Amino acid sequence: MKRALIITSEFPPGPGGIGQHAASLALTLANDYSVDVLCNQDYASKDEIDRFQRSTPENIVIISFVSRNKPFAPFRRVLQARQMTKKRSYDLIIVSGLLPLWIGAVLKHTTKSTIHGFIHGNEVNLKKTIKSWVTKWSYQSLDYLYPVSSFTKSLLSPRLNQETRVIPNGLDQALLLNAEDFLEKEQRIKLEGEPAFLTVGNVTLRKGQQRVIRALPKVLEKYPNAHYHVVGLPTKEEELKTLATDLGVMRSVTFHGRLPTRNELYQMYRSADLFIMLSENQSNGDVEGFGIAILEANAFGLPAIGALGCGIEDAISKENGILVDGNDTVEILEAIKTLLLNKEEYSRGSKVWANRHDWRKLVQKIVR
Repeated sequence: MKRALIITSEFPPGPGGIGQHAASLALTLANDYSVDVLCNQDYASKDEIDRFQRSTPENIVIISFVSRNKPFAPFRRVLQARQMTKKRSYDLIIVSGLLPLWIGAVLKHTTKSTIHGFIHGNEVNLKKTIKSWVTKWSYQSLDYLYPVSSFTKSLLSPRLNQETRVIPNGLDQALLLNAEDFLEKEQRIKLEGEPAFLTVGNVTLRKGQQRVIRALPKVLEKYPNAHYHVVGLPTKEEELKTLATDLGVMRSVTFHGRLPTRNELYQMYRSADLFIMLSENQSNGDVEGFGIAILEANAFGLPAIGALGCGIEDAISKENGILVDGNDTVEILEAIKTLLLNKEEYSRGSKVWANRHDWRKLVQKIVR
């Protein structure tokens, strides 16, 4: 069997859209390849990692990067990847995330393998530092670049010589089947709020939870029993709690933190009324490349509201939701009204849209 290597900055059971992207890609490639995954697993416990690995197909081997807490961790991770490619030959090497892009460039100069790089967005607009220079050198070194959205592609230099092909985020067949099974067999749990809104993602300014909270006072005038559920790593949770308290809406917001299992996350998707992701581009170059959680929500029939001006524009169509100015409360409220009034139609469209992003179709775009 052919052999593939994926080097990624995130991977389940740790959180993050890049990780879910890599996992879906690995599962799909496993139909034709024996897949090695070299990844960062610093954000998961040993029990979580062991449980996840037991549930992974036998022809996917997960190798943890040297911990980021170790001295000279980035250099040791580069050496790790180099040693792996010296030990065995790979028919396909894919890198995803900032450090893996750098590693891919090193491998390109030390192996004969073709290197494919996925570009998510927050690797592109780095401030002009050594990181920025190394990243630009990495882009120029790789054989193929795959930005995950038209927005991400627009951030890349037009002077790049490589073939640059947009391959949007996708969902693996297992998740799509799980969603279908969940919708058929699992009853909705009672989430607080009528309607109940949901955002899934690291609690950061880039993910835009603060924009939803700022819109809540106006939303609650129209929907006084509405409730906003926030799922994800609590990076900026305390700041957002302060914001919600200052605006007088803390009683209408629940921070759930990172959910320990995918089934618990699926139940949130199954039970919410609307998904909202109002991602906001940051001045330090941290931007939303696509918003894979939108597709996951769509697979469970959950329509979405997303922000204009970022990669989410590729994640939302007329079928699965509505795009808005993330700072315009009137637009946000109108989108909520429209989706709730036409919930069944948008729910059907969301499932069709999610299935259109089946990785079995998207993987054909990778040059092999």
